[in-house]
Amino acid sequence: MSWHAIDALDDARASTADLLLPFDLGTWLRLALLAVFVGAGASSASVNVNAGGAVTPGLPGASVEFPFGELPLPTPETLPDVGTLAFGVAAVVAALLALALAFWLVSAALEFVFVTGLVDPPVRIRAPFRAQFGNGLRLWAFEACVGLLALLVVGVPAALVVLGGVAVGPGLLLALLPVLLVGVGVAFLVALVLRLSTDFVVPTMLAEDCGVLDGWRRVLPTMRAEWEEFALYLLARLTLGALVGALVAAGALFLAVLVALPFAVLGGAVLFAFSASGPGALPLLAWALLALVGACYLLAVAAASAVLLVPVVTFFRYYSLFLLGRVDEGLDLVGATRATDGDADGEDGGGAGTGGPAVR
Repeated sequence: MSWHAIDALDDARASTADLLLPFDLGTWLRLALLAVFVGAGASSASVNVNAGGAVTPGLPGASVEFPFGELPLPTPETLPDVGTLAFGVAAVVAALLALALAFWLVSAALEFVFVTGLVDPPVRIRAPFRAQFGNGLRLWAFEACVGLLALLVVGVPAALVVLGGVAVGPGLLLALLPVLLVGVGVAFLVALVLRLSTDFVVPTMLAEDCGVLDGWRRVLPTMRAEWEEFALYLLARLTLGALVGALVAAGALFLAVLVALPFAVLGGAVLFAFSASGPGALPLLAWALLALVGACYLLAVAAASAVLLVPVVTFFRYYSLFLLGRVDEGLDLVGATRATDGDADGEDGGGAGTGGPAVR
């Protein structure tokens, strides 16, 4: 018995090579930008910044000694009132939330742009983004509703337990244990729904020109009928994702070290230039230039890591597209039916390949 979830791996590999090779800078850069938004589990890096200086403890009016001067510590008289402080915190939180929601919405729209580029190369961004923004908004609303529902399922029981008069201590932890177990199960279900939505409902919406719920209604019978194939797909994707994730993390670390060399030289030049001007602490301009060098370094590492993710995200998305096309001919966007026929001919001695991506 031939498993479509296994055969689709070779189809995805061949189509990824066809799209990315021979190397085209424009294609790679556009896919790198898409990888930032639809990336297959990119790793994050933390940066620790340590500003040297001695803190003088004790009395109000003490100061922190920085290389560029002394800054007075705040005193109760210099602190803003509670209302102003609360307004400032709320404004910062609102701004960060707005940025996160905007990034989320753009990511949802670019899911469709990504599939469109793989199905009908060359990869484009601006025109497909305008055309698919409505679908992206629908996907974003669906994901938001799923997340809100999960939050209510876990948050309401947790709030009832916490506000139910249970004293803080072992008893409260024991009462929250069932809620935590439910939360783990809900988190797993949410991750599964969102994964299936991205991998299979998005191409279904493109193939059938429908919304998210109609896309789920269209593809769900196929998932039920071929549940073994989709279960094997999830297992293969999880396993390959872990292996590839480790390789990508190692590659990103190597790139971070490699990219650091020119920026280290540049930072050293800044230090030498200002230290040569005379003894004493570095001026504020020097620290500003060093901060700019550090920001450019982080941007360069992020860009290099995004390029590193291009073959990864391309392969995994082709994998889902070829599996969907193999199990449901009506949702075949990449010529998976031809690939299946070629496999059959190959078993009979004919032999045929995938031939790259094709449009229905």
